[in-house]
Amino acid sequence: MTTTELQLPAGNRRIAVLPLANLSSDAKDEIFSDGMTEELISALSKIAGLRVIARTSVMRYKESKKPIGVISKELNVSAILEGSVRKAGNKIRITIQLADPETEEQLWSAKYDRDLEDIWAVQSEIAQKVADELEVQIKKSERLNLDKRATDNKEAYSLYLEGRHFLNNRTEESLKKAIERFDKALEKDPQYALAYTGVADSRAVLALLEFLPPKEAFPKARTAAEKALEIDNRLAEAHTSLGVVRFQYDWDWGGAEKEFKRAIELNPSYAPAHQFYADFLKSQGRFDEALSEMSYAGALDPLSLSINTGIGHVLYLSRQYDRAIEQYRNTIKLDPNFIQARLWFGRPYLQKRMYREAIAELGQAVALSRGSTISLAMLGHANGTAGNKDEAKKILEKLMDRSKRQYVPSYWIAMIHIGLGDKDQAFTWLGRAFQERSSWLAWAKVEPRFDSLRTDPQFISLLVRMRLIQKKESALGIRGWIKGPNK
Repeated sequence: MTTTELQLPAGNRRIAVLPLANLSSDAKDEIFSDGMTEELISALSKIAGLRVIARTSVMRYKESKKPIGVISKELNVSAILEGSVRKAGNKIRITIQLADPETEEQLWSAKYDRDLEDIWAVQSEIAQKVADELEVQIKKSERLNLDKRATDNKEAYSLYLEGRHFLNNRTEESLKKAIERFDKALEKDPQYALAYTGVADSRAVLALLEFLPPKEAFPKARTAAEKALEIDNRLAEAHTSLGVVRFQYDWDWGGAEKEFKRAIELNPSYAPAHQFYADFLKSQGRFDEALSEMSYAGALDPLSLSINTGIGHVLYLSRQYDRAIEQYRNTIKLDPNFIQARLWFGRPYLQKRMYREAIAELGQAVALSRGSTISLAMLGHANGTAGNKDEAKKILEKLMDRSKRQYVPSYWIAMIHIGLGDKDQAFTWLGRAFQERSSWLAWAKVEPRFDSLRTDPQFISLLVRMRLIQKKESALGIRGWIKGPNK
């Protein structure tokens, strides 16, 4: 399965906004030009007749010398928007042009010399002009949405752009910097809904990447997302952020689905909404729907490594191991150093009892991540499953020692015990993971690595307490719980 197999709805024009070049003398203004690129993507995404390639994919072409014809084929788009930004104090100059990549004909170009306070009007004007040139009709509600200012405070806006920059870097340090910038933006403008969404996303990612315990990060993420929606309940980003909390922390399955569906309704071009909705659908065993949503996300963000990996995860959870291996292999071709793909690559190999291949991939993940907790735990699980008990126990001892100095999720300790075949210890640590509200337990109903525990009353009790199954379903087993290729 590749992301290109999915076709977006007929009548929707596909467009890519290439990274705007920073022509300012100050290198720090690179953050501003990158932010402007992201803001233009967001503005164009508000037009239902356009399907806009997401930031993750277009940023791979930053400073690229590839012809636009080549880029358009790689992204499968029929129009490309490119240009530059020069910022000097309170003044900005934006030069922009829309091109037909097939003919390389310039369809439209413009130059804007404005004060920073006028940046929102410029974004709206560009989006509306692009739609006109591509003969895409803009509804009245969309036009009003485009004209609506996120904030009237230029300092808050600049701080928000800095926050998005640090959020996109995804390191523990950068995520904390992101929160600091978003908080400062909110000091300047307490009604800046997008800044609250930035706080929510940053805190959720700190938990999802296991830099902080879920109970420390997710409640604050929920508060920020709800505040954003209190200010503007039509923000797809905020509904997605709240959906993630409902899904991976509250285990409120109905509430999570409602938020994701609303986000997609408000902005069908917002790739993260489709991606996280697919993650939710996987957890419920609705694999056909999950594959469709994840592939839709991939059509919007074709070079996203996490989305390409996510397609592999659907295939793995639905026990299509050969197809999962093929998908992970293709993802690694995009970037051999992408740790997440290396991590998940080991899982289908392990299920096929291809232990040497599984351990090799996980060894790469350990090396690339410099011994992250998750990569070591998965390697420990693989070694235990393969019969290399001593190696698995060494890793277990290392992580137990690490837990004296930093947060080590109980879920991963449980996973090593599962590999070692020690069910009593596995259930002890899964119980602790439940108390920690581990995000990974969201997939407990369908995770193949739990198959050795699946008929045990303790495991069934865990699924019932998480409301993943009802008591009456406990006798059905895995095939009775899922809807998709395995049923």
